[in-house]
Amino acid sequence: MTDSPTVTGLRARLPNILTIGRIVSIPILVAGIICLQTTQMTQWLALGTIGLFAMACITDYLDGYWARKWNVTSDFGRMIDPIADKLLVAACLIAIAISMNGHWSVLVPGLAIIGRDILVSGAREHAALKSRAMPPTKLAKWKTACEMLAIGLLIVYLGRHALGLGNHIDILHLLGLAILWLAALLSVYTGSLYLRASLRD
Repeated sequence: MTDSPTVTGLRARLPNILTIGRIVSIPILVAGIICLQTTQMTQWLALGTIGLFAMACITDYLDGYWARKWNVTSDFGRMIDPIADKLLVAACLIAIAISMNGHWSVLVPGLAIIGRDILVSGAREHAALKSRAMPPTKLAKWKTACEMLAIGLLIVYLGRHALGLGNHIDILHLLGLAILWLAALLSVYTGSLYLRASLRD
């Protein structure tokens, strides 16, 4: 059995480039979300905001997939990827809450998700001091998927007027909120699991 060839050049750096690109796109995405319901928002700008979020979700999958496929995982990549994910989710949730005038239906689950991510970051650092690894669980990955789906649905809902959809997609609002609350519940539950694991002797 021969060893797999070493990947070098652009392919070796591509996963980290995608991750950093996701971080760089966050301010643009936040500005787009906040402006979705303003009169200055055109259809093309609304589509651009939706497309930018979709690209962020796609690169979130591709950077990890390619890093594993090409065996170019690195300490930097393992560090920066979850940071990029948490920044993306937190920034989008804050922008959506602003666009919805801080309504409790978005603010409460948003704060639960952001608070959980901060707690887990601290728990992981505490576990690292004890040389204990805390890899993401399958349930935590489902939580992330629910967050991304909910944010995507709410972004489309916020841009309904610019997209010329009127009030005929209120179901997206309800569905987005339902999935966001599910993500919040999963966040609290998985966060408690991480916390207990980090404090275990």
